Amino acid sequence: MLNNVFKLVLCLLCSIPVLGFVGKANLEAKQEVAAFMQRYVAATNSHNFANVQPLLQPGAVYWFNKKESRGLPEIEAGFNESWNYLPDEVYGIENITWLSIDKRSATCIYIYTYQGTHNGKPVQGKGRGTTILVKENGNWRIAHEHLSIPQ
Repeated sequence: MLNNVFKLVLCLLCSIPVLGFVGKANLEAKQEVAAFMQRYVAATNSHNFANVQPLLQPGAVYWFNKKESRGLPEIEAGFNESWNYLPDEVYGIENITWLSIDKRSATCIYIYTYQGTHNGKPVQGKGRGTTILVKENGNWRIAHEHLSIPQ
């Protein structure tokens, strides 16, 4: 019995550095994905899909209200449609809540905002967003984005 207690205490003591490493790894992953989302907003605001495309998985799926875009050509068409509608659009993301983060994937929810002009008239709004990120070959990429406007 005493031998089993000793083994248990030894295992717990040996796991402390590992637990510290996991916490540090999670902090690094959180910093990485937060920086990624900032890059994504900046790329979106460049109004140039060549800046957005490297941040997406080739098979990414985007849902925006009633429209679904699968793969880079369809997603590019959706971005261009938005940029044509609001040629001076400024896109933003606020109040990010990370639902899960690990070494290979992360999921967040947030409020997205947009403002610009359409036919000379100011347009602005906001909605809810969900983004799922995956890490492949050392790079974070968007696998799925879902944007909706609450009714």
